[in-house]
Amino acid sequence: MQRFTIILFVFVAGCREQPDAPTAATPQVQRVDEVVGTEGHSANGLQLSETIVGGVVLKPNVVIDGKLSLLLPEDFSEMDEERLKLKYPNELRPTLVFTNESAAINVAINYTTKRMRRSEIGAFHKQMEGTYRKFHPTATWFHSGVVDIDGRNWIKLDLRTPASDTEIRNIMVGTSVKGRLLLVSFNVTKQLEDQWLEAAAAIIQSLRVRD
Repeated sequence: MQRFTIILFVFVAGCREQPDAPTAATPQVQRVDEVVGTEGHSANGLQLSETIVGGVVLKPNVVIDGKLSLLLPEDFSEMDEERLKLKYPNELRPTLVFTNESAAINVAINYTTKRMRRSEIGAFHKQMEGTYRKFHPTATWFHSGVVDIDGRNWIKLDLRTPASDTEIRNIMVGTSVKGRLLLVSFNVTKQLEDQWLEAAAAIIQSLRVRD
């Protein structure tokens, strides 16, 4: 429970405008730094394809050894190790982060070592919501529940949290992949939120998992 709470807290805490210096911790997250291929896959047999949403060009990518396909903005790049260590406060950082040039907009992917079966998604949703309400009591909430994406249940939390000199909109989803918790989060500063919400929704709805 404690390790799970730390993973969730770090996942959002890394979206702060001003990065903190990294602190020592024991790694609990499997790191996979290679993007594998560009063809999407779907439980329904549908392929992801390039699209334009809200003026943003989104292209299909396959990550974490082929387990996840999703659309990403064409001008986003994978955050390098040095920047990742600065932006996220300790070794419990996401598996992959794709970001724009200023790092104000991020898509973070975390294939954690936390065990979770599909039957436990409802219970984990309550646990995740409770964690965020505890650590961010002043957050503005837009959604909390279990949603269907491509025929699969995902936990979904959508909230705006305070940061050092702005607020951050966090749209996070999670599901079970091979018995482990997979988290995907779209984060954007409040100043850019309205320009990116349509694209954010398309990115989240594009998620395709291969067990």
